Order: sequence, then C-alpha cells, then structure tokens
Amino acid sequence: MKAESVRKIKIAGIIIGVTVAVYLSFRFLLPLVAPFVLALLIAMIIDKPVGFLVRKLRWKRVFGTIIMLLLVLLVLGVAVFLIGRILMDQLRRLGDNYAEYAESLKVMAARICNFVDGLFGLKGGSSFNFLMTNTKRGVDGISDSIIPTVMHSSINVVTALVWVFTTITLVIMSAVFFSKDMEKMRAGVKNSVFKEEICFIGGRMKEILGTYFKTQFIIMSITSGICILGLYLMGNQYGFLIGILVGLVDAFPVLGTGTVFLPWGVILIFIGRYPEAVGIFVIYLVCYYVRQFLEPKLMGSNLGVSPILMLISLYLGLVLFGITGVITGPIAAILVREISLRAIKNL
Repeated sequence: MKAESVRKIKIAGIIIGVTVAVYLSFRFLLPLVAPFVLALLIAMIIDKPVGFLVRKLRWKRVFGTIIMLLLVLLVLGVAVFLIGRILMDQLRRLGDNYAEYAESLKVMAARICNFVDGLFGLKGGSSFNFLMTNTKRGVDGISDSIIPTVMHSSINVVTALVWVFTTITLVIMSAVFFSKDMEKMRAGVKNSVFKEEICFIGGRMKEILGTYFKTQFIIMSITSGICILGLYLMGNQYGFLIGILVGLVDAFPVLGTGTVFLPWGVILIFIGRYPEAVGIFVIYLVCYYVRQFLEPKLMGSNLGVSPILMLISLYLGLVLFGITGVITGPIAAILVREISLRAIKNL
C-alpha cells in the first residue's frame, strides 16, 4: 500500500476517533461535571477583575472573588428585575385586553378563510367553520388535561426547583474555590506534559467561541432595540415584549427575524392593513441587513471557522444534545476540528 494511502487512512482514523471521543465526552461525561465546568468558566471570566482588586486593594483573593461574584449577581438581578417588570406589565395589559384581541383575531381569521374559500371555490364560510370547530376541540382538550397534568407534575416542579437552587449554590461555591486556586492551576498547566496542546486548544476555543457568542449577543441586543423602537413608532403597545422575543428568536440562525415578521406582514396584507404591513417589512429588512453587515465585521475573517460549520454544529447540537446543544454543539465541533488538525499536523 502506498504511503499516501496509509496517510489518508490514518487521517480518517484520527478524525473518526476524535469525533467519537468528543461525542461520548459531551454525551455522558459533561452532564456529570457541567456545574464545575460552568464554575471554572465563571472563575476565568472574573479572573482579571479579581486580580485587579487583589493588586490594588491588597485584598485576599478569596475575598475579592466573593465581592466580584456578589457584584455580578447584583447587576444581573437588577437587570432581570427591570426587564421582568416591563415584560410582566405588558403581559398583564395583554391579559386585560384578551377579549378585544380574541375578537379581532376572529375577524382576521374570517377574512383569511373567506379568501381561501374564494380561491378554491368552496362554499362561503366552510374554511372558517372548519377552523372554529377544530380550534374549539383543541381548546377543550387542553382544558380537560391541563389541571390533571399540573397536579401530577407539581411534585416534579418542586423537586426541579430544589435541584436548580442546589446546582446554583454548588456553581457559586466552586467558582470561589477555582478562583482562589487559579494561580496553582496555571502552574499545573505550565508544568504539564500536555502544556502545548492545552494552551493551543484552549486559546483557539476562547478566541472562536468568545468572538462568536459575543457577536450573537451584540446583534441580538441591536435587533431587539430596532424591533422595540420600530414597533413603538408604529404605535404597538407591546413593542418591548415582542422586541425581546424577536431578539431571542434571531439568536437561532435557523430561525431569524423572518420567522416572526414575514408571516405577520403577510397576515396584515390579507386583512387590508397595508401601512402596518409596510412597517413590519421595513423593520424586518432593517434587522436583516444589520445582521448581514455586522456579523462579518464582528466575527472577523481570521477565526478560521466558516459560518456554515457553525450553523451545522448548532443544528447537530440541538439534535444530539437538546436545547443545550446551542452552546455545546459549536464547542464540540471546534474541539473535533482543532484536535484533529493538531494530530494530523504531527503525523
């Protein structure tokens, strides 16, 4: 067998072996150590501010870590409280006007159904009656099952809350300990026989993932801001609520703002509210082109990971790991890529 063929087989074996090892690690090992991995990430994020407090104020590192964590929790708590207060106010207003919106929705559905009847030559009201009958059956079915479901799952909910509280406490305590021993951990890596590999892979993951998620957060925030401003200018009193939701949807590359705005605009055209439809399409186009302009600028061209790889890794992450795959999918893909390239280079 030629040397080139042997090399190709070795390369294929490396890629397959690394892929299997990373998958098994993420599938079975990561759930067991996830709180400690999260704690380590938190300790690394606050490492520089803690170091500043230790150097400038002569504080003990453990004390500086606790102060920094409390400050971060305070800022996050205030932000969640303020945003949650606005969202709850808009949800309450939505509930108060439920009857009015339900009637408007019914009228809108009737107009669309009349259009469908005319388009397919059906008897007037056929589509609307079909829609109303099946909607009523669905609502009745949900009403009949929701109370037993809630009663049955109440114990599970309490257990889940206890588990979440315990996990959060474990993460915070572990972050304090990791931060306290950060210098020892660095020394351990420095003296390790795998120092070069750890530094290379860790540096690449920090560069790629840090840039990627920072980019998505910035674009998501800008998208939400554009939506909130545009909807308020249109007179929509739920602009903040809708803007936040659209921003969250836009964070998923498979979905994007078009998932919300395109059907919304088409429905407005169907019911004859053309100025509002134009406004919705304008907001969608602004959000779309802002993402197209900002994403390459913020991501940069030197990361070495194509957008299609990130998209595929997000999709596979969702399929293989569930909702957490949005984060673990790209991490796993980058690990496979960087470890494989490193191993192939050393052949």
